[in-house]
Amino acid sequence: PMVAMPASVPGRARVAALVAGALALGVAAPASAHIASLTHSRVQLDGALVHYQILIAPADLAEAAGSTAEGGPDRAAIEAAAPRVITYVVDRIGVEDAGAPCPAEGGTLAIRDDDLVEVRWTARCPAAITVLAIDYALFFDLDPSSEGVIRVEAPDAAPIDTVLRADASRLEWDLSEPPPSGTLAFIRAGIDHILYGFDHIAFVLTLLLAIVIGRGPGGDAGAPRWQPRHLGAALGAMARIVTAFTLAHSITLISASLGWVSVPSRVVESAIALSIAYTAIENVIRPDVRWRFVLTFSFGLLHGLGFARVLEVLLPPDDVIVPLLSFNVGVELGQLVIVAIALPLFWLIALAAGGRAYRRVIMPLLSAALGVLGLLWLAERLLDLRILGF
Repeated sequence: PMVAMPASVPGRARVAALVAGALALGVAAPASAHIASLTHSRVQLDGALVHYQILIAPADLAEAAGSTAEGGPDRAAIEAAAPRVITYVVDRIGVEDAGAPCPAEGGTLAIRDDDLVEVRWTARCPAAITVLAIDYALFFDLDPSSEGVIRVEAPDAAPIDTVLRADASRLEWDLSEPPPSGTLAFIRAGIDHILYGFDHIAFVLTLLLAIVIGRGPGGDAGAPRWQPRHLGAALGAMARIVTAFTLAHSITLISASLGWVSVPSRVVESAIALSIAYTAIENVIRPDVRWRFVLTFSFGLLHGLGFARVLEVLLPPDDVIVPLLSFNVGVELGQLVIVAIALPLFWLIALAAGGRAYRRVIMPLLSAALGVLGLLWLAERLLDLRILGF
């Protein structure tokens, strides 16, 4: 059934809602988007043996293959450099048992139908494994933001899933104890995605700029004038906006992660950039927060698809529900950190400068800066340019 939008909703918000909703809910052919230096590992324990399998995007193997080709090495270049690539990968992933090194044996390389490079080898430990440790350092020297998603499987135990990164690069598992939970790793991945997702931060900041002021009595001839809101009113407006954003991005994050919705990455990322520019323009022209939750919900659907694009390469092949919910919790926690810092800051600025100066000078300047960022990201994503680089 069709749901009619109230006629009193401002026209711009109605247009934004319709455009964002169409983009977010439209089903299109799946499109994969590579996130730099992110790998998937499957580790199987078998007595004293550790069978290691890792999947790597070809673009990440430029240095390993000695390639300078734009866009990374092609299939032929990787196959020609297979021994070098295997050595490069194996040397950067250490395996131990109870502190004793487990030397790597052999090694094979294959390129799958989905173009991912699969490297396999076996590490032989001195005795049956009791305390497994994996030290993961692949690509950290090239890209400190690299991540490695690892699943470890042991006989008679539930598998564990975790995400290793430069500042948390070691996995340890005492097989005599219950397997460690991967929940915290996925919560942290969600937090990191928000705190390092500058486009998502810019969107939240653009939303928050307008909610610390409102029209009140006291102007010339009794006309309403802009003035700082009471903190309670600002917090109430913030709660409505954050709730709308959370609900919207949770819907599309879960839907896309479970394969119910698929939208091309270029459309999603471009629309996210456009959402920043659009909201910034609204801040300058007419910062009407009464219906800002409609705008926020509409664009939140798009941002949820952006979160899902990241999560789809982090999720293990099965048991996706707990990692999915954990990642979403992390996103919310990261969002709350941003709000907890930015909202009091904007409110204090409005209080110090006065509502008139904040509305006429400060908010337009800050909105313009964020809007320019949005437009530059839009140009980068539509035209495959590199302008900002973040």
